[in-house]
Amino acid sequence: MWGIFIGLGLGVLEVLFLKKLIAMMTADKRNTAIAVPLTIAKLALILVVLWLMARFISLEAMIWCAAGVAAAMIGIPVVTGILTIKKYRQSGGEQK
Repeated sequence: MWGIFIGLGLGVLEVLFLKKLIAMMTADKRNTAIAVPLTIAKLALILVVLWLMARFISLEAMIWCAAGVAAAMIGIPVVTGILTIKKYRQSGGEQK
């Protein structure tokens, strides 16, 4: 079950890295050529960590790790979106 903590850490790292990649791509179009391989490497990192967990630890640990990655990569954007909506409504952005 401790694999979930590795998965949560990896998921948080992936979300933060994705935000940096998006900022890099939107800042300058020349950075797109660099960002695409980095995005592929980011996804490969998840696969490598899951493979290492399954190969050297156990399949159960790999499943817990995958659950942690999924929870972080789904939960962080949902919570961020909810907080953004609440902030928007409090600032008077609500249309009637």
